[in-house]
Amino acid sequence: MKTARMLWKKIGLLILGGFLILLTGVLFLRSPLEAAVKKPTLTVETPQKINLAETETLTLDVSISDLGDVPYPAASVSIRFDPSRLEFLGVEEGNVFVRDETVGQRLPTWNCSPVQCNRSGLINVMYLDLTGGKRAFDKELLSEEGNVLLRLSFRLRGSARAGDVYDLTVEDAVFAASDETESLAVTRSTLRVRNGRVIVGG
Repeated sequence: MKTARMLWKKIGLLILGGFLILLTGVLFLRSPLEAAVKKPTLTVETPQKINLAETETLTLDVSISDLGDVPYPAASVSIRFDPSRLEFLGVEEGNVFVRDETVGQRLPTWNCSPVQCNRSGLINVMYLDLTGGKRAFDKELLSEEGNVLLRLSFRLRGSARAGDVYDLTVEDAVFAASDETESLAVTRSTLRVRNGRVIVGG
């Protein structure tokens, strides 16, 4: 009987030890997965299929899922597109605000040169707060969802064909903080991206 009790005791300890090892492994794996899920993501939204005969302006939203806990007085986005098929017309306002000590919040003014963008096939958009951080992006100004940072306006060129798919690829994006270690950037893997595309129908 004593031998049997000792055997069952050893089996119990082995089971308990295995359970603790399994639990530790799950917690270890869960931590980086949660971090990846919570990482801010910049998304170029893919619109519905565009009719080839469409002559109106095509608008694509560029949205941000979240920001860090510090203000960001500067931001820039670089998006690659095909200028032989799409004509870039410019940047329109989104619904993401920057801080403003006078009125509480205001829409940012984005700097961009459509002429240069169409020449290079690279849309470079930049915001720079020249007030020393008084008009910076702030997490507290974001909504729970639908945070459109800016909108890109295009028009199909005559060379566009039914069935074409034009990728819009984020090559770089940065939300710069006063402390560089707090900045969000694609190159530092602190900012994720989801690329978009334009699909041309008949």
